[in-house]
Amino acid sequence: MKLARSLVVGVVATLLDLALLHLLVTGGLAPTVANVPSLLLGVTAQFLGNKYWAFRDVSTRLLEQSALFAAVEAGTFVLNALAFHALAAWLRVAYWAARPLGTFLVYALFSYPLWARIFRRRPELSSPGARPARGSRPPRSPAPAARSPGGARP
Repeated sequence: MKLARSLVVGVVATLLDLALLHLLVTGGLAPTVANVPSLLLGVTAQFLGNKYWAFRDVSTRLLEQSALFAAVEAGTFVLNALAFHALAAWLRVAYWAARPLGTFLVYALFSYPLWARIFRRRPELSSPGARPARGSRPPRSPAPAARSPGGARP
């Protein structure tokens, strides 16, 4: 389910990016200038959407997670460039097919697994009253003290 929600977040982030790019360019900004704020909107939507909706992470580790997410995105950028080059130049895949194929491969094999680690639930850091992660057990209470044969505790 997290994977499906993360894919939806990616689509929404891309649409926001492209919509703002279009708005700014039709409003008179040069595409190269308009590209920066639209990319920032897209990556912000990607981060927030994955953190709060796809992975349902309510921790307050925003600064740490932002830095880790930025590092993953830097790696994603490099890997996307390499994947596109390998597909288009070496394997002769048409550029219009190489882009989404390479992007999906990088997402599935690199970005998503690392985002899952960045936004994983940490019970000791989660908010009070938060439900334990599925499959986790509550801590065991200590065993009661042994009784002596007469019934009194030692």
